[in-house]
Amino acid sequence: MTHVSAHSRVALLLGALFALTLVGCNTQPTAPTATPEPSIASAPAQTSPPSSPGACAPLEELAAMDPRQPVPLQPMMAWHQKQNMMEHLVAIQRITDALARQDWEGVAAGSALIESSPQMQQMCEHMGAGADGFTELALDFHRRADAIGAAARAQDGTAVLLATANTLESCTSCHATYKQDVVDAATWQIRTGSAHNPTMMHGDH
Repeated sequence: MTHVSAHSRVALLLGALFALTLVGCNTQPTAPTATPEPSIASAPAQTSPPSSPGACAPLEELAAMDPRQPVPLQPMMAWHQKQNMMEHLVAIQRITDALARQDWEGVAAGSALIESSPQMQQMCEHMGAGADGFTELALDFHRRADAIGAAARAQDGTAVLLATANTLESCTSCHATYKQDVVDAATWQIRTGSAHNPTMMHGDH
């Protein structure tokens, strides 16, 4: 693989990655403000102002147009999941940047952020408790990412690109199938059959 070819393929991957961000699952749109974006590591410090009567109508209209399967999540869980998605994008950016410079250790380090682990499995199972098939797709994403690190250790640039593209395919498939559905604790427990309080698991993330 030539250096020019590697840059071309990285550009294509970044294009696909940009498209992925456009199919996000934010169910709580807010008006643009001049305040900086919240840190990935912490929840926003400011709270939204009280909603006016009928403020939910646009959200209900959007929900009616969106045919994707809802994933019920309490607010803390939904925010934690969005943090994970942002961290996944950072990992892909690090992988492609390192690959362009043939920095194999950098590729492996980026891949390690999204590879499978017992902790990842527990988190995916918890997040997908109320949506059939979600956990399986989420775990498939992390398993596919394992191949990125393996290719980096073999210093095989083509294999890194193929494994990254395969991982992104799992991302786009999941985002095309599911959307966040933010619910209160009582609704979440009914829809998941669980009495567990999600804030206990995600409060430190």
